[in-house]
Amino acid sequence: MSKNLFFDELTFLDKSFKNSDEFFDFIFPVLKQKGYVRDSFLDAIKARENDYPTALPTEPDAVALPHTDIEHIIKPFIAFTRVKGSVPWCEMANNDHILDVSFIFLLGFMDKDGHINLLQALMGNLSDEQFMQHLKVAQTSEEIVQFLTSSVQF
Repeated sequence: MSKNLFFDELTFLDKSFKNSDEFFDFIFPVLKQKGYVRDSFLDAIKARENDYPTALPTEPDAVALPHTDIEHIIKPFIAFTRVKGSVPWCEMANNDHILDVSFIFLLGFMDKDGHINLLQALMGNLSDEQFMQHLKVAQTSEEIVQFLTSSVQF
C-alpha cells in the first residue's frame, strides 16, 4: 500500500505552539474546512493524546505522531508541521516525561490498522539523520511534500 497521503495544504513550516492543545486548536479548523475530519475530531484527538501521548525521543530532534480513531476521519491524510523552535509534548508510553518536539506528523486513517505500516516506515526514516536534516532545511511545503512522498514508502 503506497499512496500519497502528504499534501501541500496540510504542510506547515515554522509554526509556534505553546503545547499540543494549541497545535490541535490550530490544525483542526484547517482539516475540518478541507473535508478531512469530522466535528468530533478535535475532542477525540486531544483525549487520545492525553491518554496515549505520541512524542518519540528521536535524535537529533524529537517527533510527535498523534492520531485518533478512524470514525473521526473523512479522508486519509498525513499533516506535517515543522515547529519553530520546539513544542513541549508528552513522551509515548511515559506521560510524566516531556520532550521538546520539532516535527509533528498528524496521522489520519480510514483503515483501523492503517497506521501500523506507516508508523514502521516512518520509524525507519526518523532514525536517519539525513532524512531529519532535510526536514529541517527544506524551504517550502512543496519541497517537503515531494521529499516525504518519495522517502516514506509503506
